[in-house]
Amino acid sequence: MHDCRCHSLPDLAIVPMGGDGTDEEVFASLETTHQHSPDLWWLYSSKCRTCGQDWLVAQDERIYDNYYLKRLSPSEAQDIARAERWPVDFITYERILRLGRTLSQPWTFEDPASPSLVWTAEDLVKERPDITVEEIADLLAIEPEAAARLRRT
Repeated sequence: MHDCRCHSLPDLAIVPMGGDGTDEEVFASLETTHQHSPDLWWLYSSKCRTCGQDWLVAQDERIYDNYYLKRLSPSEAQDIARAERWPVDFITYERILRLGRTLSQPWTFEDPASPSLVWTAEDLVKERPDITVEEIADLLAIEPEAAARLRRT
């Protein structure tokens, strides 16, 4: 078995999907322990088979193509396992996108009506009906006019 990468990760880690293989190295020793509800499809917890570290994991394959990992304390991991009480760090997709927007580079979409953009805009509105077009534009790293078109789609 490979050594784990847990010791080299910060408490809040961003791991790009694909590319240099870092994601494969990080996830080689992680096993999913709990999946959140289907409504929060991006959120799950994992445990390292090598060192036993628990992680809160969020994935965004739509806009920023990143995994976001938060190191969990034993009590946080137990809260998830025993009571389905999840840390709030990644509880909304808006929070995930805000992390991506702040800490990584977005993709440039050639198709302004890309399904990834449409679905994400829809999810943002479902989560927070009062979200503005400007906020959607910022989270998706697109022009406000493009976000307005997505809201009408």
